[in-house]
Amino acid sequence: MKHQLNIAVKQQSVAIERFLRVVRHRGFQLLDLALEGQDELFQVKMTVDSEKPIYLLTSQLSKLVEVKQVELQPMQQQAIG
Repeated sequence: MKHQLNIAVKQQSVAIERFLRVVRHRGFQLLDLALEGQDELFQVKMTVDSEKPIYLLTSQLSKLVEVKQVELQPMQQQAIG
């Protein structure tokens, strides 16, 4: 199942590497990633895919010191036609 997350993380390259490692270790496939710097934070928008429950990922990301906010966004429904 696909999930879209918005994450606020400290503007440090090691912080990005760390949270991407958590995504991989929790068994989620990264489908899309957008990174934008604002003040002292990166605003990260990413889409992940896995059959595992999303709370396994969001709870682990929230525990990282560098991560300031994790927000699960509803996925946009694609029109069939």
